[in-house]
Amino acid sequence: MSRYTSEQTAYSPLKKKYVPLWRLDTNTVTVTHFNSDTLAVESKIYSTDFIRYHLHYSDSKCPDRLRRLVNEGRIVQYLDDMERKVSEAISRQVELWKQTDSCYQRAVLSGDAEKMLGLENCFISMARESIFECMIYI
Repeated sequence: MSRYTSEQTAYSPLKKKYVPLWRLDTNTVTVTHFNSDTLAVESKIYSTDFIRYHLHYSDSKCPDRLRRLVNEGRIVQYLDDMERKVSEAISRQVELWKQTDSCYQRAVLSGDAEKMLGLENCFISMARESIFECMIYI
């Protein structure tokens, strides 16, 4: 289990010890934050496969970057931005292909919903493949 913890700690009355403010578990794709103001533990679990892939890749290739993001308390912002940017990139590419692909255009004109859905799923797979190389495995 790859777990990154921030160097900065705060006292937790519940655990009766000092705990890290930030933790990242790359296996469960979970970021945990101990809020020293409210004394509450806040967790965020990422469910997209590309965040999981990116964390596992980063854990093996550039763990110092993950450690720095956790230490600075910027890991949630970093992962949220990546999730948004990758989703937007995939959507933009799929829309481009839908507008320019003649097979898809014929399916639209004929009202063939099954063909349209099949092509759209194919476009999503193709977009993910190229976008993952550029955005996930970095």
